[in-house]
Amino acid sequence: APRLFADPQAEYTGTLLHRAEARTTLLDGAGHTVPVLCLDIELDNALRTHMHVEQPFPAGQHTQAEAAARRLTKGMRVTVQAPLVGLRLVAGNTTHIHTHPQEH
Repeated sequence: APRLFADPQAEYTGTLLHRAEARTTLLDGAGHTVPVLCLDIELDNALRTHMHVEQPFPAGQHTQAEAAARRLTKGMRVTVQAPLVGLRLVAGNTTHIHTHPQEH
């Protein structure tokens, strides 16, 4: 059955900084793994921000993830879409962290 509301998606466009890679990541605490396609993109924005992207594949589809990685080469222009739910931002160059009084 079709869903009434689609998950909100973020969309980013840029240039691959290097060839994509197929890796394996842990799915859960029981040691189950899934293949994941990893790429790094220089985004089309004023600061040329870098973004790390991971696309999980179903368990047992490492061959498909490797085939996808071979198609994504350095310098290729790509657009990626990701649901806002689960999107994680990392500020690896934070210069200061301000604290705020706790409200009671």
